[in-house]
Amino acid sequence: MLGPILHTLSHALADRVRRAFRHATRSESRLRVGVDIRPFYEPLTGIGWYLYHLLHEIAKRDDVELFLFGDARVTDLGPTLKADIPENAHVCWFDLRGRGKISRAQRAATAAAYVLWMALIDCDVMFGANYFLPRLLGAIARRRVITIHDLTYKRFPDLLQKETLHNLEAHMPREIAAADAIICVSEATREDLLRFYQLDPRRGVTIHSGVTVPGPGSRVPGLPPRYILFVSTIEPRKNLGVLLDAFERLKSRGSYDGALVVVGRVGWKSEDLVPRLRGDGVHHLDYLSPNVLASVYSNADIFVFPSIYEGFGFPLLEAMAFGVPSIAARSSSLPEIGGDAALYFDPNDARELEKQIERLADDPALRTDLIARGRKRAAGFRWDAAAARTFEVFRRVT
Repeated sequence: MLGPILHTLSHALADRVRRAFRHATRSESRLRVGVDIRPFYEPLTGIGWYLYHLLHEIAKRDDVELFLFGDARVTDLGPTLKADIPENAHVCWFDLRGRGKISRAQRAATAAAYVLWMALIDCDVMFGANYFLPRLLGAIARRRVITIHDLTYKRFPDLLQKETLHNLEAHMPREIAAADAIICVSEATREDLLRFYQLDPRRGVTIHSGVTVPGPGSRVPGLPPRYILFVSTIEPRKNLGVLLDAFERLKSRGSYDGALVVVGRVGWKSEDLVPRLRGDGVHHLDYLSPNVLASVYSNADIFVFPSIYEGFGFPLLEAMAFGVPSIAARSSSLPEIGGDAALYFDPNDARELEKQIERLADDPALRTDLIARGRKRAAGFRWDAAAARTFEVFRRVT
């Protein structure tokens, strides 16, 4: 095992010397960016897709080198990347697959060598797309840029698991103080950042994410021809209970003859909703691949996003891109993202949501108008533009 590690480190040292020479002769123009890819170790959801699309767009540039950092080593037991990476990006780990069980001493050796390897690579800037950099990356970062997706842990701490809340509260003050720039995915998130932390407003930059519309796959068997759609992990801040309340009353009054389709895993503190997900007219689907989810979006009658707090709100933007007339909570970033292309309601008022669903279901002209507005608005959220602005931030801090 020692041989491959020494080979990797000697190669990195030689590259470091060559790069130092290019800098000295001013012939080095490519920016070297280190990226924390830990979000790729789980099936991709919001933050994972955010990083995925940014990486693939930034990798198209000729003036950048991407170095991807996660676990120090990959073994027969993992970790396994759940996302493909750009061909010209460098995945930095010690590949120990096929070597059997890794001893404690080997783990210590690879961990220590990994820190040295990262230092030799000498990235111009480290990028953490998931709030904060791992401690080792932060320790060797010359410049650092992080993305903050929302401040739920400050605005609604009771809506987070204690472990998550403690983790963010422990890391974020240090990370915000150390970051050379902080990307916020919405102006609402940036305003929250400036409200809760004392920092130069110029360090907080709003960059809207993009939206991708994959081609729809096969239709999910058993789905009704007409349905209201909800897409998100089921957890307290997503506020699914309010939508269930509104839907159940509409069904009992005979005011909506379709179904409710809920797409998302049942998460923390949501077990009480499980019996209601088996109720009359309710269909619950777990995590879906992008193409299958595209089919579910494409066939929806109405999309509802009742979330109490969102830093950006990908599902709302996706629904509009698929041409689904949408209703969202009048909260946090959702009006900023939806603009005049959606209807809104008080997230604490199921009856107002009920009225908005009835209004949209009964007014073909309103549906047609919202579909057109939604497609037009979604078209303005582009990953290539988000990546270009993100790269500008990297350049600015170096």
